[in-house]
Amino acid sequence: MTTYLSQDRLRNKENDTMTHPHSKMYKSKTFLLFSALLLVAGQASAAVGSADAPAPYRVSSDCMVCHGMTGRDTLYPIVPRLAGQHKSYLEAQLKAYKDHSRADQNGEIYMWPVAQALDSAKITALADYFNAQKPPMQSSGIKHAGVKEGKAIFNQGVTNEQIPACMECHGSAGQGAGPFPRLAGQRYGYIIQQLTYFHNGTRVNTLMNQIAKNITVAQMKDVAAYLSSL
Repeated sequence: MTTYLSQDRLRNKENDTMTHPHSKMYKSKTFLLFSALLLVAGQASAAVGSADAPAPYRVSSDCMVCHGMTGRDTLYPIVPRLAGQHKSYLEAQLKAYKDHSRADQNGEIYMWPVAQALDSAKITALADYFNAQKPPMQSSGIKHAGVKEGKAIFNQGVTNEQIPACMECHGSAGQGAGPFPRLAGQRYGYIIQQLTYFHNGTRVNTLMNQIAKNITVAQMKDVAAYLSSL
């Protein structure tokens, strides 16, 4: 810190100390400024996981290529929307890609290489970031045939084919909870793709493999039409 001295103080060594009133005021102001900067830094750190927090580096370097910066607008119909997805689900999927326990075709091609570069802290940061983003408030406007039929399957299941109601785990509005992903507003093509993977066992999940084993392609399309319309 540089203190500017008056000529009088240069002539008088008795007064050339840091106890001068002006020097005290300068030190006080500096301390207050430093404290304020620490407070702001603390608030910025606490903001991680909020919608206004800066995106982790991996979002701009990797994720945005397919998922977009906020996870709301994906470039391809088989790429899922991530905005507003549950943190625990996102963390579980990234860890599954990293340890190769999730081995569906597109996951193996695209997500395995990305996940290898992520440690637990980066996985948590990405999950926090996408969870904090606001999901689309309405569908893309594209309406697929089968919305009515898909809604019936989602809410009631198909008893005579041993297909339970999707809402039992994913919620009445497709909002999901915890390990059960949000499906409302998800991409039509992605839903069909994942139901196909669950149906044929390419994506291993004991619960979903059992649920999807009897579902037909037509029913997959109906369910996807309904969920993508939300």
